[in-house]
Amino acid sequence: MNAAFFDTNIVAYAADTAAPDVTKRDLARQLMQTREITTSTQVMMELYQVLRRKLAYGAQAAMEWIQTLQKDNVVTVSPADVIHAIEMSSRHNISHWDGLILVAAQRAEMEIVYTEDLNHGQAYGPVRVCNPFVEDFLA
Repeated sequence: MNAAFFDTNIVAYAADTAAPDVTKRDLARQLMQTREITTSTQVMMELYQVLRRKLAYGAQAAMEWIQTLQKDNVVTVSPADVIHAIEMSSRHNISHWDGLILVAAQRAEMEIVYTEDLNHGQAYGPVRVCNPFVEDFLA
């Protein structure tokens, strides 16, 4: 399987045209070109904010990234997902936003979540976190 759930930070690295760390940018771009991408509506919204506020993208350029993501597998989060994410955040002592990423990945039946925000290699039920800048479990 060559599929992973992409958290916002990985996609943001790929979009960072002025990245001080071109190694991360280039690896993120390579992953987006060689992996089957799954994200969520949460990732789409977070990415838009990062592109506009942190990376100084114009509205149209940021929208183009979001439109590109919508062509991939996108999980729409539900009210039940929010409750599950809050429960997961409490159980694992993580943010509710990270809990929602994990829940969305579970709903999409993804085994791997690419992110820098959680512990590399840690399993949360059927989902395992992979920081692809440390080691890519799909390589």
